[in-house]
This record gives sequence, structure tokens and C-alpha cells, in this order.
Amino acid sequence: MNQKPAILIITELFPNEEISFLGSFVFSQLKALGEYYKIVVIVPVSLKVKTGSRFVKSGDMDIYYIKSYASFVPLILCRFGLCKPGKAFVWRKRILAKSIEILSKKINNKYHFDLVHGHEPYVGDEAAVVGKKLNIPSVVTIHSLYEYHQRLFGADILPKIVKNLNQADKIFAVSKISAESYLRNGVNHDFEIIPNGIGDYKTSSLPDSLKSALRGKTVIMCVGFFVVEKRIEQLVYAAAELKKKYKNSFAVIIIGTGALENLYKEIAKNNGMEDQILILGQIPPSEIMSYYAFSDFVVHPSVIESFSMVCLEAMAAGKPFICTSNIGITEYITNEKEAFIIPPDNIGSLVEKIDILLGDPSLREKMGRAAGETAQKFRWKNQIGKILKIYSSLADNRGK
Repeated sequence: MNQKPAILIITELFPNEEISFLGSFVFSQLKALGEYYKIVVIVPVSLKVKTGSRFVKSGDMDIYYIKSYASFVPLILCRFGLCKPGKAFVWRKRILAKSIEILSKKINNKYHFDLVHGHEPYVGDEAAVVGKKLNIPSVVTIHSLYEYHQRLFGADILPKIVKNLNQADKIFAVSKISAESYLRNGVNHDFEIIPNGIGDYKTSSLPDSLKSALRGKTVIMCVGFFVVEKRIEQLVYAAAELKKKYKNSFAVIIIGTGALENLYKEIAKNNGMEDQILILGQIPPSEIMSYYAFSDFVVHPSVIESFSMVCLEAMAAGKPFICTSNIGITEYITNEKEAFIIPPDNIGSLVEKIDILLGDPSLREKMGRAAGETAQKFRWKNQIGKILKIYSSLADNRGK
């Protein structure tokens, strides 16, 4: 039996015990690719992650964790005012890059990689450098926007990221707005637009206590990190407004984690909605689709997002959703068919569309069917071929 060719994946977007849903879309893609390639992953993780072993097997994947204590020194110095935040991220990246390069060279002697694929700048862009070092083709997928990365890591680091991206053999982006954000800022590559996909999933029953709390209610679902960009508080305010009309006939379940959780609870309490706004925390990716299946529709008011796995998962579960025009998945859907697309930061429009879906079960069903049909295009089994074709082309051109 012939052994599968091996590809090296470099990414920070990968589930761990601290954040179980982090990079679940990358993990899903790798599972689909695993039918054709031996998948080996290098994952830098924070000091909070309690991974006991540097090397872990997950199914057919081999995972190498980098917990480089030295890479966190600049961030610690910054915390005590001894280093500017932007410079801290520059120094941390340099240290991580060296650790990734050393480990890549070491394990290449074992796997003899055909290709290296990085996911998301700050770490994933180092795949382009590793590709040059190992003399193999390199691909980088950009999952977010240049402006978001600039806010997250500081302006000082972006020139290095752009330089790395320009060394890659291919760059993927999950949407046109993601690609365009980098094209405007120095990347001189053509982009392949390959959206995130979704694999097969199973649903199971929700906890009895939750089902009891939701019994007889129209269920609105919201998923995401509890950060400013997601605008989840707007949903809580909208729900409070609609309580005047619908009383206790609906409930909102919010899934995720982050610093703004207490804000959402405070808004709910101030509006007498503690029993209708249910914050459930993190739900493992293996269980999340059961919550989508139980809900009636999804609200995703995020104002900056290059794609949106939340909206794709809603569609896969056959649920309509409400999202803003600022996110990348709007490139793949039609307003008022699978979803209502509203202006960002417009609570009036958000209230209006939630009101429509709360009051019209037949419309929810119609839009949900359309969403489910659209979701089929995003099944990895229906789109993995494009990635495989590009991989094959890069391998064929190697050395030419």
C-alpha cells in the first residue's frame, strides 16, 4: 500500500482545551484533506494551554505543539510597561518564527513534506518562509481582514507579514473582502478565493434542563467570542425591545466566551430578561450543531468578519439568520432568501428583522430550506477538489 504524501500545516487557529471551538473550520478542512494526505500540524499555544505532550496524535493527524516560553517574554514585559505593545508582538513573532523553522526542519527528516500550508497571518504566514527553507511549495490562507490584524497585533508587525505573504507560492482567502484588504496594503499576489467549508455532523439531544427552559418558546441563537466587534449586546437590547410585544414567548441562547459576558448579563437583568437571555458558555464543536438544530433562527450582528462560520453552520442546520453587510459570507448568499442582511450598527433594522422572523414561522421554514440548499455548496466533499487541484499543480511545478 502506497503511503500518502505529507503536508505540513502551520497555524494558531486550532482547537485546544482552553478554547474548544478555536479554528474548528481549519480542523474541518484538515479532516477532509486527510483522505488524500498525511496531515502534520505545528500549533503554537499560549501558556494557559495545559498540553502535557509536545507531540499528540489526533486520529490520523500528527500534531506538534510549540509552547515557547521565550516568545511570551515580550508580552510580559509589555504588561509591566517595559515594552510597547506593537514591539512586543514583533519580538514574539521573531521568536516563534525561529521555533517554527527549527521544528519544521527537524520533522521534515521524518515526513519529507510535499507542501507547507499556513493558516492566518502572524503565525500562518511563516509557512512561506518555511517553504523556502525546505525547498517545497507554500500556501497561506488568510481568514480575516488586514484591518483586523492591524488592530489585533499593531501596525509594526504588518510589513513583516506582507513580506512573508509575497514569498508564498499561493495565497488563499475565504472571501473577496479578505483578499482585497491585503491587496490594498502591499500584497502583490493573485488570490484564490476558497471559502470555509463544513463537514458532516451529527445532532443529539440538548440537556433536559435547557430543553425545559426553552419549551414552547421561539429560540433565537447567537454564537461568537464576547468581544466588541461581534456586537452581541445589540441582540440583547433588541430582545429587550421586542419583549414588549412578544412577552415571554421567545428566548435567546448565547454561546461563546469572553470579557463582555457581564455586560450582556447586566443588560438582561436591567430589562427583566434573566430567564429569556441564556448565556451558555463554550459548547464543543462536536455538540454545537445540536443547538443550531434546536433553535428557530440565528442572529449574528458582527461588524467585521471576513467570512462567518456561524452563518454557515446556521445554513447547514437549515436555519435562517440575520447578519450585517460587513461580513464575507454575504458574497455567497442572497438577501431575504437565506438571510436578512442589515446595515452594521443599526439596532432599528435588527429589531425589525427579528420581529419579522419571530412573527412568521412559515417564512422561517421557507428561508431555512433555502439556507440548507445553499449550505450544500460548502460541504467539503463538494469543494475540496479545488484545493487538491492547486496542491497537485504546485507539486508538478516543483523544481521547474
